[in-house]
Amino acid sequence: MNLLTILAIAAFAGTPQPKSIRPALKLDHATMTKVADEVDGAFRALWPEYPCESVGTVQFLYIKGFGAIFSGNLNLAPGLNVTPFHPTISKDDVSRTKSKKLERMPALRTAMQDILIREAGKLRDVPDNEEVALGVSLFYWHWEDHSGLPDQVVMHAPKKALIAAAQDKSALASVLQVDEY
Repeated sequence: MNLLTILAIAAFAGTPQPKSIRPALKLDHATMTKVADEVDGAFRALWPEYPCESVGTVQFLYIKGFGAIFSGNLNLAPGLNVTPFHPTISKDDVSRTKSKKLERMPALRTAMQDILIREAGKLRDVPDNEEVALGVSLFYWHWEDHSGLPDQVVMHAPKKALIAAAQDKSALASVLQVDEY
């Protein structure tokens, strides 16, 4: 053996080995996909006369030790954009779009809370002590005035609290975390 080989073996001999990978929680993919589709459908059904627009589909992610996360992108007031038939966006268009989005924010917050409560019980593979989170990123056109509107709304609570809230919604008030960015 040459000196370089001996030095390399000596250097790696004292190096701690990575921890073995713990077996992951076995999640039922079909259930997670179904819940994500139901969340997506709940957003589309919020305002049937003038629906919001899902930009993409709701995604699901599980983080061991944290819990289940559902995220989606919504345009709360779709419809306006520059086209050959609508070549410019007027100040009135900007104002109406902002007003519609501001008007819809309270209903979005309520719907997000209701979705969390309704869907948490279906996540049987997620431990009761872990969180269930729902995040919505809001879509804005470059021409929009979105001052006073968040870019994201994120809500989460322990799964067991969400399940309990299905019977008594007041129990959720002290544990529901709501963040807007």
